[in-house]
Amino acid sequence: EVKNMEKLCILTFLGINSWKDIQTREVSLLTIWIFGIAGFVRACFCGSVSIEWIATASVGGAVILLSIFSKGAVGMGDGFLLLALGTVLSFGELLTSFLLGLLCCSFWGITLLFLPGNRKKKEVPFVPFLLLGYIGGLIY
Repeated sequence: EVKNMEKLCILTFLGINSWKDIQTREVSLLTIWIFGIAGFVRACFCGSVSIEWIATASVGGAVILLSIFSKGAVGMGDGFLLLALGTVLSFGELLTSFLLGLLCCSFWGITLLFLPGNRKKKEVPFVPFLLLGYIGGLIY
């Protein structure tokens, strides 16, 4: 029952940020902070803070570094969102969601290249694909 509530919270968090990302090409830093703090407090009370958090944080950290080195071509907010998700997901769950999201995003990007009238430098929101990746991980 508690696990289902956690999944519902994660789906809601990703759903809200997916909608915002599609509409504005930004994520909600407020929801990211709230989710991250709530996840950290939950982990402290459940005793699930572990060395694995370093690996989970490295996923979000890598995306933040990629954003810095790409001069914003990759959204820094996506990295912060992944850091917040890392407070509630295991490294495997986060990596699976992230990689499935990247795969879906890649297919969409390739599809856009072949559609007539699309310019080559089109921004693609990533969080909706991260949501799809998370759902795919739940199904898998």
